[in-house]
Formats: sequence, C-alpha cells, structure tokens
Amino acid sequence: MKSHLKNKLIIIVLAILVLLCMAKSHAANAERLISNSDHTVQTGTSSRPLPKDKPTLLSNMPLHDGKAFYQILNGIVHSIKLQKKEIEEKSDLLKKAKTEQDRISIQLKINVLSQSVEEQEKSFELIQTGGLELARIEATQEKTFDWQKDLLEILQPIMNELRQLTEERRKLVALQNKISYYQSQIHDGNKALNQMARINKNGLEIDALEKFEQIKQKWQNLLEENNRLLEVAELQLDAMVKAQTEREVSFSDQIKQFATGRGATLLMSVMAFVVVYFSLLLLWKGTIWICTRKQKNEPSYFQRITTLVYYTSMVLLSLAAVFYVLSIRNDQALIGLAFLILIVMVLALRNSIPSYINELKVLLNAGSVREGERIVYNGIPMKVDSLNFYSKLTNPNIPGLTLRLPLSDLSNYISRQYTQDEPWFPCQQGDYVMLSDGTYGKVSCITFEIVLISLYNSMSPKTYSAIDFLATNPRNLSQGFIITSDFGIDYKHQQQCTTKIPELLCAGIRQGLQKEIYGDSLEDIWVYFAQANTSSLDYKIIALFDGKAAGDYYCITRALQRYAVDVCSQQGWKIPFSQLVVHTNQD
Repeated sequence: MKSHLKNKLIIIVLAILVLLCMAKSHAANAERLISNSDHTVQTGTSSRPLPKDKPTLLSNMPLHDGKAFYQILNGIVHSIKLQKKEIEEKSDLLKKAKTEQDRISIQLKINVLSQSVEEQEKSFELIQTGGLELARIEATQEKTFDWQKDLLEILQPIMNELRQLTEERRKLVALQNKISYYQSQIHDGNKALNQMARINKNGLEIDALEKFEQIKQKWQNLLEENNRLLEVAELQLDAMVKAQTEREVSFSDQIKQFATGRGATLLMSVMAFVVVYFSLLLLWKGTIWICTRKQKNEPSYFQRITTLVYYTSMVLLSLAAVFYVLSIRNDQALIGLAFLILIVMVLALRNSIPSYINELKVLLNAGSVREGERIVYNGIPMKVDSLNFYSKLTNPNIPGLTLRLPLSDLSNYISRQYTQDEPWFPCQQGDYVMLSDGTYGKVSCITFEIVLISLYNSMSPKTYSAIDFLATNPRNLSQGFIITSDFGIDYKHQQQCTTKIPELLCAGIRQGLQKEIYGDSLEDIWVYFAQANTSSLDYKIIALFDGKAAGDYYCITRALQRYAVDVCSQQGWKIPFSQLVVHTNQD
C-alpha cells in the first residue's frame, strides 16, 4: 500500500510539473507579450521576478519626438479641459433641474463625460510612461483572500503560472479588438460628418441651426477622441510586438533556462526524496538484520507495530525533504502544486479507508490472514510465509512455486491452520500421474496457471489449467502404485483352480517380473481366484510397486499378462476363448 501510493505520487508530480514548465517555455517563445501583474526584467536568457508593488518601465516603447507626438498630448489635454468645462456646466444644470427625469438625463451625461475624461487621462499617462498601466497592479495589491478559503491561497501561485501562459495573448487580442472598435467608430464618425456636410442649412431656423451645430460639434469631438485613442492603442500594440521580437529565445536557450531554473528544482526535490527514503530504508534493514539474525521465530506484534510506524515516518520525512527543497528554492508554484496533489490524493483515497484498515490488520497479523497459515490461491493451497506490504506465499510441496502478493489482494482471503500430514499438492514436478480421464504421463511443469503432462521424453505434452488438473483427481504413481490384471483358464482344470493354480501363477509371474529392469521395485504380488465365468475360471493378479517403477506403468501391465501365459504354457494349462452358441427354433 505504501509503495503503491509513493509511486503514484512521484509519477503524478513529475508528469504535471514537467508539462506545466515546458508549456510555459513554449508560450514564452511564441507569444511573449507585456504583463501587467507579474512583470519580469529580462537579462540575457534568464529572468528575475519583480515585486508586484513596483511597475516596470518599457525601455522599448517608441518615443515620438516629432510634432505628431506633441500634438497627441496637447490634443488630449485640450479635450480634457473642454470636457471638464462641460461637466461643470452640466453640474449647474443638474442643480437647476426641476423634474426627476431631467436630473437623471443630466446625470447620465455627466457620467459619460467623466468616464471620457478618465480614459483620456489614462491615455496621456500611457503615452508618457511608455505604455505602463498601474490600475491592474493596484488591483492586485488590494485583492485579498478569505481566511476560510485556504485552498485558494495554495492554488494562487499555480493559477498565476497558468494565467501567465495566456495573459500576453489575451492582452494582444484585447488591444486588437480595441483598435478595430476605434476604427469602426472613426468610420461611422466620418460617414456621419459627411452626411451633415451635404445638408443645406439655409432652410433651418435659428434654434434648429444651433441644435444642428451642437450635434455636429459633438460628432467632431467624438471623432477626435477616437483618433487619439486609436493612436494610443496602436502605440501599445507596436510596443508589444517589438518587445516580443526582442525577447524571443531559441529552443536550446529555453532548455537551458529550464535546466538552470525549475528543472534543477525538480531534480533536487526528487534526489532529496530518494536519498532520505533509501537512507532510512537501509538503516532499518541493517537494524533488523542485526536484531534478528539469530532469531528464527515469527516477528512479534510489537515488532510489526514498530515496522509500520517506521515506514510511515519514512514516507513523511521523504515528503518533508521535498517540500524543504522547494521552500529553499522559493518556488511557490511547485509548493502549491505539491500540496494540491496531496490533498487530491487524500480526497480520492477517502472511500478506501476501510480497505486500508483491513490491510493494516493483516499487516499486523491480526486480520483474516495470519502468518504461517494456509490459504487457497487460484485453486492451489499456499502457505503464508511472511506478511509485509508484499507478502510471500509458498507451497511446501512445490519449491519453485512462490508468489509475492500485495496486501490489497491478500486481505480478501481467509487463512486457516493446517496439520503436518496435510497434503499441499497431489504431485511434484517430475512425478508420474494417472488422471481420471485416462491420461498418463510425467508432470513436466507446475505453475499457478497450468500443469503440463507429457511422456517420459517430454513428447506429446498435454496442458491443464491448475483447477482442471485438480478436478481430474490425479493419482501420483511416483509415490507407489498397484496394478491389477484379470486372467482365465479352462474349466478342465477345475479341481486345482483354488489350490495349486493360484500358487503356481503367483510364483511364475513374480519370477518373471524380477528379471525385468523394474524388478527391484516389486514389493509384492498376489493371485486370487476371482470367479467362475461363463467360459473360464478367472483369476485376479495384483502387483504392488514402489514409485521408482512409475515410468514403466504400461510395461508392467503388459508383463503381467505375458508371464501369466508363460506359466500356463509351462504347466500345460489350457487358455479358453470366448464361444458364441447360436440356438435355433425347430418345428
């Protein structure tokens, strides 16, 4: 369980951070524009973050020393004075207004004029400062986070990093939209003034002519204001494009920046985790080896508790080393991302707490599976040799059958105690078996999945699944076996069929079998009178062999019949054959 969570954490952290950093480097090369909130001063190929309470002056802002530049500034100041004067006049009218409708109408006009004055003052400041805006920085300073939303404080550095990836492009698009808007306004203004110029004013009365001139002046003022705002937006756009061109770096420079910056931080964090984790692990392994090298009994409950606490502390200290490196490197984005990943993992694993409790019980040897007991895994009995995060299962009858099983799987089983004479598997590799389906052969391979049966020379193999093999009720001939054979003689020897004939048959067959290569494996042989059949007197031949002769099972079966015939030939006993009697009806 611990190892599983650790591996997941490392993979998720590395994958997300590398993708985030590489995406940021790519965006900086492709769309690097002016940032208002998190400005950086470029020095060669490296960048140094500036405090958010200090603005950055754009040295590459184009300066216009000609008449056009001064005309823009003078025109803005002149327009501001006129609009402020108009605001004062509207304010006087607001005081003299008699109806609520008039007051609302005048107040709306004052608001529009005030907003226009504010925009023009901002435009004057933008031209003078080279395109710098303080409004966003001040908004960032005034922005506060609720103390109840600590998670937002953790996410803030990460969101700042993500926002920087698209902020420059968003500002560029906003400027382009603003330029398009001003161009549209200028086009409409020129079109409206042209329409007014074609109107013959001779037929207008004095009041209508005065109203006509007021509206015409209004449109002229709007046209001039939109022209000035268009020039300011174009200046900002030129500055952004020029800044982007100057700050473009090659892919190799991006790799170098990443390697010396955030890449180095990631490497040091991973190294800190690995060094702390494996140092503590080696220390624990050495301590356990020193303390238990002469101890052969199973670990006590206290030892298991100590192991669990130590492994938990080992993981926590390794994570603490990672956060210590991140704090020393002062990378708030990586710290926030690491905390976020831990929180997400805790929330994701919340529903798995009951299963983890069961696994801890098993680890402490207090659950459904106990160390040294027996379980059935995939149809095969297995002994629980040791309980750990990856427990070891063995089969005493099959030395090569060993399994490492995680606690998450082992906790689903129930173990029990066993007796010393309890079988663990019907056979071993190399044994000869006889299955209920008539298959005979040598066990060539035993795994958790298959059992392979073949001839003595590994030819004609036949594969069974482990469960199907056990379902065939295999007989292990290598542990000793009995072969029975039926034999019959003619009824003419009836007088000796129960006395002399069985003894002679038994002695003759025994003598013949002892001459064979498997003769030393013959333990005993018996011949009994079985029954008086329809055409013969039948005998049952029973031979007992040890397991060494298991490979000659069929040879022995044939030999019993052969030596029985030899005895009959020596004694002159007639062997009957089956007769078919046909009865017909006679009239």
